[in-house]
Amino acid sequence: MEVNFEYEEYNYLPIDTISVIGKFNDYDPKKGVMIKEDNKWKFKCDLKTGEHLYKFLINGELKINDPSANIYLPDDNEELWSIVIINENNQRMYNNTEYTTHIENYNIGSSVSEQENIINKKVFNINLDKKIVARFQFTNVTGLHTVTTAWYTPTGDLFQVTENNLFMTPEVKEPIMLWFWIDLMDNTRKYPLGAWTMKFFIDGQFILEDQFKLLQNSVYSPQGQIR
Repeated sequence: MEVNFEYEEYNYLPIDTISVIGKFNDYDPKKGVMIKEDNKWKFKCDLKTGEHLYKFLINGELKINDPSANIYLPDDNEELWSIVIINENNQRMYNNTEYTTHIENYNIGSSVSEQENIINKKVFNINLDKKIVARFQFTNVTGLHTVTTAWYTPTGDLFQVTENNLFMTPEVKEPIMLWFWIDLMDNTRKYPLGAWTMKFFIDGQFILEDQFKLLQNSVYSPQGQIR
């Protein structure tokens, strides 16, 4: 069956190249190169009966799910993938259920903490801070979701991508917290000084962007302001 893949480009994430990768093309970006038409990137291929996991690979480095898939399943490593299901009648199966998730709270600081009302920091000290931590608090979560943070250096290079799964069992009433961070204590990596950017996605859909500065100043207030 011929299947069409699409990904719409927005200003928040400029795209030079994008590919569909999955088991059906050996996860080879060269076999799934998408072509831009107006503001959408498109790719079509023939898929056989069965379940086909896939993701989009953007600019050869950022791997995210298809926001329009609405069906996500884990692989053997518990990584969530978008999925195309072709039945025995050579028909594509769709999931019309609407799933929800709500970001109750978001902040960025220097520690992994469940403390409420944490003040957002906008300036971090590479000599004093051990981590740069983005914390998200979720409510009204139905279905299974992939949450992704992409961290960019001051020169716009992708420094790190972190992904986690989000779901809530019916008996859970409290908000769910997820933390994503850069470990400034990792001596094997270099941390350029200047204004960094963190981009956040749910199921491949862009949600928010935040900026912070990484400096060498020796003294700053608890709010992260330079004194």
